[in-house]
Amino acid sequence: MSKDFWNSSESDEQRQENFATGKARLDQAALNLSLSQAGTSYAGSMAATSHLDDDGKSRISTYSYRSERDATQLVQEVDGRIINALCEQYYLPTDDQEWNRLDKQHIAIVLGLGGLYPAQEEVQAILAPQDGETKRILDLGCGTGIWTIEMAKEFPHAEVVGVDLAQVPVDTQTLPPNCRFEVDNINLGLTHFEAQFDVVHVRLVGSGIKDFSERMKDIHNCLKPGGMMIWFDADYSLYFNRNFEYIPVYTEDNREGSWMQRCTSELRRAMTKIGSDINGMESILDQGLWNDPLLDPTTCRTASLYMPIGPWASGEHLRTSHHIGNIETSLDDDPAISQLLKYAGALMRQDAMEGMKSIRPLLVRIGWPKDTVEAWAKKQNEETTEMKNSPLLRFRLAWGRRKPESVTPTQQDTSSEKRSTSPSWAKYPWYFIYESEEVALEQTRIRNSGKGETLPPMA
Repeated sequence: MSKDFWNSSESDEQRQENFATGKARLDQAALNLSLSQAGTSYAGSMAATSHLDDDGKSRISTYSYRSERDATQLVQEVDGRIINALCEQYYLPTDDQEWNRLDKQHIAIVLGLGGLYPAQEEVQAILAPQDGETKRILDLGCGTGIWTIEMAKEFPHAEVVGVDLAQVPVDTQTLPPNCRFEVDNINLGLTHFEAQFDVVHVRLVGSGIKDFSERMKDIHNCLKPGGMMIWFDADYSLYFNRNFEYIPVYTEDNREGSWMQRCTSELRRAMTKIGSDINGMESILDQGLWNDPLLDPTTCRTASLYMPIGPWASGEHLRTSHHIGNIETSLDDDPAISQLLKYAGALMRQDAMEGMKSIRPLLVRIGWPKDTVEAWAKKQNEETTEMKNSPLLRFRLAWGRRKPESVTPTQQDTSSEKRSTSPSWAKYPWYFIYESEEVALEQTRIRNSGKGETLPPMA
């Protein structure tokens, strides 16, 4: 397997020309992936930003994708990387290198979830064709657009809208006809989307939101009655593979700690410094949506998806019993599962190494010297290559349905069902679903034990 099988042979000048002129490029991944799994077509085009009415609320975007417009007005160049120009809280790049990273990350996530979304049977029932009704899907923080496009293909009868802070790198000539993209800053509100969508999907946008609880209200209001809300975000912590215990941070006082954990912790500190409500995101999503007044608590769940960083998982790891609180699970030595974990781990290792490059502009922005950031990156990459600690990165999920106007065939009344008091065990071996608020909070308490370290002060 090539160490860098996603790299493009295009020069920086060629990429800039393609971005600005709308020339398509298909970046096909290796490892025997199908076309729909592997990549996205890239093309330069742009959509409108939202504007504010006199009352300070957002109104509908003024235009959709038009490749003849100048895409560069939505972005800025910082330290050789392209950053969006609309939201100061989200400071990760939006360029060819970052798009490749995000597509690799997407494939790993799909492998872990076993599909594009959790609660698959329920989502499919909600989106089933229905006479006289148009099904609609909203993807907020759509990144490269790969999830948006895959959903448009899976549900060709539905309208699918992707929204991001910058131009989405898609080929408009091959875009599914039921799919469109807009550029918008969700921190400004989403009143123009209220009560329009059957499924709303929000993935990895927590670092770019200023007031998470308020934006969550805006986003949940985009649902139709009975619609499904899906949240997916990062934990920004690493865990040992046995017992899912927190890996300590490297500091001068703890030289046995992890450099990868140190860089992740510095990312958290940087995001907080520029106004991100990442702490609010973590607390709210881990607690779950059971107490949200708009949602039906009987449909709410949270989950943890642990992804290996590096292809270290083996039969030995799968035979080990894992204890999660008072829950013991034993994994069989299944070669197919082992292969799945190794494949996902290889993708996540590349994601982690490329991700360190992506966060450099942010770390420099808050005051870290470039040579310090470069030294951190070198240490992290060495640790990642060696697969020290056999680390796991956790993703957090939360989902639930808006209360229906009345019980319908796709809105089952589960209020009388017996609720589970332990995590469900999904097919992917490190994907845990928590079916009650009590279980979710207990797992959060266990997971957070050992955290609370104090980072060294900035120079």
